Formats: sequence, structure tokens, C-alpha cells
Amino acid sequence: MNRVSIIGAAHLDALAEGMDEAMLRAGSSPAQRIRLGFGGDALNEAVTLRRFGADVDLVSKIGRDSAGDMVLDFCRANDLPIERIAREEGLSTSMNIVLIDHLGERRFITDPHSSLRALALSDVLPLVDSLAPVVCFASLFVFPRFRAQEYEALFSAIKQRGCLLAADMTKRKNGEKLADLAGVWQHIDILFANAEEAGLLTESSAVEDMAREIRDCGVGCVVIKTGKAGCFVSSRAFTGTVPGCVSRACVDTTGAGDTFAAAFLFAHAAGRSPEDCARFANASASICVEHLGATAHPIALEEALARCRENYGAGFETL
Repeated sequence: MNRVSIIGAAHLDALAEGMDEAMLRAGSSPAQRIRLGFGGDALNEAVTLRRFGADVDLVSKIGRDSAGDMVLDFCRANDLPIERIAREEGLSTSMNIVLIDHLGERRFITDPHSSLRALALSDVLPLVDSLAPVVCFASLFVFPRFRAQEYEALFSAIKQRGCLLAADMTKRKNGEKLADLAGVWQHIDILFANAEEAGLLTESSAVEDMAREIRDCGVGCVVIKTGKAGCFVSSRAFTGTVPGCVSRACVDTTGAGDTFAAAFLFAHAAGRSPEDCARFANASASICVEHLGATAHPIALEEALARCRENYGAGFETL
């Protein structure tokens, strides 16, 4: 496939499994498991794509500290180039605390003064001319230094180079609605959001209406993730629900949405239809949730294809 540039967050995750509200009120409680892992929207997507065999650049920002050293070591171990990961003296590399309940759902405790909030337009814009033909801004609404003006400046510069531009989002932080980013959406070819994130941006409660509102703003293809139910895709080539894949067990949903986005982009670059891209993405995400942590289990291309065949039938012998 084409080379891909992923822009966004990379950090450490401290994962505590088997948490509940009663444990939070107790002075001391045993978790089911506690493990140190690696995460961040962009790092998760980049690692997934690299494990599928894509050529990936990761554009991110971390501190010049021991935690940052660990992030770079993890990238090297997964054959990810580190030249475009900026390091800043005096900045703490982010470490998220991830509390995972007995259903596999997670809650995050984050440090607003860490690298998780530090990426700025000045870190990315000078790199635009050397970005890959496929670019994904994996952390929309994560970085407070990126507002509508900064997004528009970066995204328009990327599109002027003829790149395919995707974006994956988290929940808005400042009450933004679609109109607040009116000059941004027209530059995005593929937008990923879950139903809660899309609902906050729009005036709708049904995913079909959310997708229509976002597409009306200029986005080429809108993909709304709906958890184990699968996703809803709205594009010129295909509009409809793509049912999810059955997981063996839901251990941890951390990173599932990032795995979904990366897998969708991988299939898209291979020339598959939006419906097939969604199927491959559903399959990959269903494998991700079976394991603790976003990146601990290396999902192989054949493993994801086998899950596709198991759930959707023939047509996924290869990508």
C-alpha cells in the first residue's frame, strides 16, 4: 500500500483491569491485573498499520525523559521510524491511567500538563511537504493548541499536496459544533467518530442523521463506530450499516477505535470498497478488544482476514 503518515498522540498507558466504583472509594484494593503499555491515538494506529505491512511515518511529540525513551524504544521494536517524533526539554511524556471494568469498558485519567496536550501547528506544518500520500490526523480535539484556524491551515496545506486526508476524533473539549469548524470539514476525505462523539457535534441522535449532517459539511466519507454493533458508513459509493464481528471475549476496549481506523485505511489503500473497508475494520477491532491494552497483542494481517472470512464469508483471502 502507499506510505501513510499518522499525526497525533503517543504515550504510556498504565492499565488496571477489574476496576469498579467501590474500589475507587477503598483505601487499597487488588486489581485483576496491572500492566504498563503503550498508547495514544496516533501510536496505536501507526503500530496497527505497520503490523499489517504498511510503510508508516509517525508524527508526534514527547518529552525528553525516561518515559519518552520508552516510547521510542517501543517504536523501534515495532519498526516505526522515530525521526518525526519531536522531543521537548522540560515536557513530561504523558502517562494515562486506564481503569478497566469487568465488562472491558475503560475510563482514563490524564495529565493536562503533559505531552498529551502539547502538539502544536508549528510541530507539524514544517513537515507537510514530506508527508505521505495518505495522512491521518488521529487525535482531532485532543490538542488545545489546535483550534479551527490551526486545523484549517494544516489540512488545507495537506490537501494542496494532493494527499488523501483522514481524521479520527475524540470527544470535543470546548462545546464545538459542526459550524465552529466550518472551514475544516471540506478538507477531510474520511472522518472516523464513535456515536457519542458524532452526536455531540451534530443536532441528531440517530447515526444515519449524524453522518448526513457531517457529510453535508463537506466530508467525503463519514464512518461512525457503534461498538460491537459495527459501524455506519456514509459515502458516495456506499451508505449503510455494516454489522460488527463476534469477539471471543471483551477484555479491554482500549485502542479498539484506533485499530478500527487503521484497518479501514489499510483496506482503503488496497482499493477495497467502503463496505469491505468497514468489514475489515470491524474484524480488526474485534480482535483488539480480546486483549489487555491497545498494542500488546500484535494483530497480524492474516488473523484479521480470517476473522473477516469467519463473519462475512468469502472475499477476504487477501488485501
